[in-house]
Amino acid sequence: MLIALLLCQEDTTIRFITRVFKDLGVDVEACCDQRAATRKLGTKKFDAIVADDAVEGASILLESAHCLPTCRKSVRIILAGGAASLGTASQAGTQIVLYKPLSLERVRHGLRAVRNLMAQERRGGFKRVRVEFEANVSYGKVVNRLVSVEDLSDSGAAIRSDNPWPASARLGFECTLPDSNEVIKAKAEIVWQDTLGGVGIRFLDMPAQARKRLVEWLASESNLDSLPESVSASARY
Repeated sequence: MLIALLLCQEDTTIRFITRVFKDLGVDVEACCDQRAATRKLGTKKFDAIVADDAVEGASILLESAHCLPTCRKSVRIILAGGAASLGTASQAGTQIVLYKPLSLERVRHGLRAVRNLMAQERRGGFKRVRVEFEANVSYGKVVNRLVSVEDLSDSGAAIRSDNPWPASARLGFECTLPDSNEVIKAKAEIVWQDTLGGVGIRFLDMPAQARKRLVEWLASESNLDSLPESVSASARY
């Protein structure tokens, strides 16, 4: 069972977060005090840590989680009052930003992405491999947008572009693996974004032959340095 720690003092927000996480199969332990929440981090492993920036010490809680061996894979989320919170989010290694005022639909949309990240960390699979090559993505009316691929795994990739991204989207992804002439195509979705054009995508559907080739390529690259256990990025909802 996945479990999340929530630092928040606002009853409506606690109900929203708890209700949506419960629908996604995630248990929630709520605290209204940073010190009490930090103590909880020392007693068990949490798959996600949600902190309301209105609570004193919210950034301290997220930073503490990043330093604890049992919580280094925890997905870190901040409930932000505005753009000024992005500096705090970045310093604390936050991966997801949910902007207030929160609505049930906004929380539901954002926490679906959180649930995907939590499950991905639990599943494991091939580690992310550092890469540097170009790919094309298509979504909506955008066709063959050129992006840089910065890391790659069997379940998704981190890509970057100077142009702005939609808050969420289904994508068509196409690339040619380094030292290969074979084209990899997949359907994907955005699961996180940072403030500098970086985007994390999760593969939803990929032809069997392409997946086989990707897995073989990742296996051959397994001796390369992988990314750290968590990627510092901020998805905005």
